[in-house]
Amino acid sequence: MSERLILLSNDDGAWSPGLATLARVAAGFGRVVTVAPDRNRSAISSALSLHDIIRTQELGPDRYACTGTPVDCVLVGTRALLPRTPDWVLSGINHGFNLGEDVFYSGTVGAAFEGSMQGARAAAFSMDPAGDPDQAEGWLRTFLERWEAMTLPSNRIWNVNFPRGEARGFRLTGQDSRTYHDSVERRLDPRKEPYYWIGGDMGPTYARGAGSDAEAALGGYVSLTPLRLDMACPEVMARRDAFEVAFNGG
Repeated sequence: MSERLILLSNDDGAWSPGLATLARVAAGFGRVVTVAPDRNRSAISSALSLHDIIRTQELGPDRYACTGTPVDCVLVGTRALLPRTPDWVLSGINHGFNLGEDVFYSGTVGAAFEGSMQGARAAAFSMDPAGDPDQAEGWLRTFLERWEAMTLPSNRIWNVNFPRGEARGFRLTGQDSRTYHDSVERRLDPRKEPYYWIGGDMGPTYARGAGSDAEAALGGYVSLTPLRLDMACPEVMARRDAFEVAFNGG
């Protein structure tokens, strides 16, 4: 069997400490190739550059900075830079949690989903913004040693969130719900033209429901959440008779 081929990316940028930790740990499992954005591309989700030129800069052996989005990085890596489809696509370690609905905004999670769509086993890694990525090393290594023993169906990924400090163990979790306290400020540039700034001083408030990712990560556990691309609602699909009446007059 050929050496395991591992593609790394993130949305914090090619020089982020979390990516360095991920690369160091992943190197114990195969050949690691990193293709990451050349600047912070947080909260860009699964954006794809269809009308922009994408360039890469070689930073060292098997290490590239890319002008595109996290999804662009994975596509350029899998389709142009690597000799074959990678066995693993690992994204992170993100500075800040990706819990609950965060996954819909996250470029870290978007890169992992793209890896899955390209045929690789994929996972996204994030941690408490006040945490130290190096402190997650042991738990990350244990996850990578064991995750192949629990196969997910196609187009599924693991969303992994590390707590602050030393973890108490792993927990299999569902998605929480959260409230963001965002503000949209209207400001004026030096020419007195208006522009808008999205932000807010408060972080998100999580519901911390029983069995959720937020409950686990904020409670000191490593949260492992299986996510899927198929977002269809089975509870509605089961109501075909009601659909026929409502939409077709049947």
